[in-house]
Amino acid sequence: MVTKREQSENTEWETEMSTRIVIGTTTITALDDGTSFLPPMFFPGLDFDSHPGMLAEDGTFHIPTGCYLIQSEESTVLVDAGMGPTNIPFPPEIAAASGLAELPEFIAEGGYLLSLLADAGVSPADIDVVFLTHLHPDHIGWVAPGGELAFPNAEVVYGAADWDALISPLPDDDLGRIGLEAARSAGKLRAIEGKTVEVAPGITAHHTPGHTPGHYVLSITSGEQQAYLLADSIHHCLQLNDLEIHFLTDIDRELALRTREELISRFAGTDIAIGVSHFPGLNFNHIAVDDTRHWVEI
Repeated sequence: MVTKREQSENTEWETEMSTRIVIGTTTITALDDGTSFLPPMFFPGLDFDSHPGMLAEDGTFHIPTGCYLIQSEESTVLVDAGMGPTNIPFPPEIAAASGLAELPEFIAEGGYLLSLLADAGVSPADIDVVFLTHLHPDHIGWVAPGGELAFPNAEVVYGAADWDALISPLPDDDLGRIGLEAARSAGKLRAIEGKTVEVAPGITAHHTPGHTPGHYVLSITSGEQQAYLLADSIHHCLQLNDLEIHFLTDIDRELALRTREELISRFAGTDIAIGVSHFPGLNFNHIAVDDTRHWVEI
């Protein structure tokens, strides 16, 4: 496995991209569409006072809005569509419950994905598949902003169980719903079900419910090498060992915990590269095991 650091040092391209790995003949690039500013309440069970420096000066935990570009000899796949070209103010109920005297203006800022794809030499028309790991707003924003398809040649694939849970309750003028309905009207939207589903050659979706009912992670295989993109099945690096840390928007907290532990146990002690959508830095990691489990950046 080759990392981008081994391929190129201190280039302009490198500073604009978050990280990149090559497995076999497939390149996987992490792209950061923006930032969310989450009050500590988003991580029930996490004592931030025991981890000084983890919170920013504004009292929130800053996480990236991670997307992934998978380029193989057979296809070009975009995993998740970010926040889109929008900034989201703090919902009043979240602001009131945060316990913070002052909050950033927005809970989430987006808009960088298309620029980063261009930096990678990829145009929107080059994308064959947009795979949505789940249908939360920070994963669907670039599907069709304002109802215009951002990736005109791409099939948009998602877990069927998420529609009724996450999209049907939304008002007709919700930006994410507008985008998904536009993809449906254009005949580009495909719902998947089942434990495993092939998305493209060498790319397989694995049903991992808990965070949402239709949440999927992806495995990428090329030759004898493999990587996994875990999306929101893990939200914080400390969840690797602390079973009491959860995430506020997990629909089924206990199922999310079981799913997370199954994934971690599967990868612990292996050389499988792991990407997690909201880990600061969006670096790929292995899970090493000695006296405990820990992340080792690739």
